Amino acid sequence: MSIEGILVGLVAIVVGAGWAFYGLRFFTIILPIWALFFGFITGMQWGQDVFGQGFAGTVTSWIIGGVLAIVLAALSYFWYYFAVTFAVGALGYTLGVGLMDLLGIDSGLLGLVAGLVVGGAFAIITFVLGIPVVLIVLISAISGAAAMVNGALIILGRIKVEDLDSGLLSGLMTDSTIGVIAWVAIAVVAALYQLRGVGEAVTAVNRSAYRY
Repeated sequence: MSIEGILVGLVAIVVGAGWAFYGLRFFTIILPIWALFFGFITGMQWGQDVFGQGFAGTVTSWIIGGVLAIVLAALSYFWYYFAVTFAVGALGYTLGVGLMDLLGIDSGLLGLVAGLVVGGAFAIITFVLGIPVVLIVLISAISGAAAMVNGALIILGRIKVEDLDSGLLSGLMTDSTIGVIAWVAIAVVAALYQLRGVGEAVTAVNRSAYRY
């Protein structure tokens, strides 16, 4: 187990847990952190697919991931409506890329395009129609749980950081028996936990949104 793997695994578990269990209550605080993590992983993926760099294996891929992470995190922190739209779009992107991987289609640029199309569609629909509170809970629970499980699998040595080269879903499917079961179980528990205090959480989010 490399230092890099341990670091990525721990960050994925901590950030994923915060997003999965407190995504709604601390939406305006945790989402920028989630955007930082998501942007970093996605940026390294782009470095691999677009520029032919190794995933997390070169300085260039780390720079691309870092820049995208900072941009998304900053936008999520300072612009509330972008934050909400990003949360849904990010899940759509993950599903789009993951679907190509599940179908056995060589991800690469095609997977990137599929992710951008699905993510863009999700984001546009969210921006135009608005997003129900329950949907925020589901999105944060599902995506946060995926990050947690990937982080645990990396630390346990069942998958490598490179297995995330097609997104969080590709990491789960690399060890699908344990990965998918744990993902679904944690997502359900996290969603139920958030829904218990949904009233107070909505009030907290509304108060925080005034700063934008």
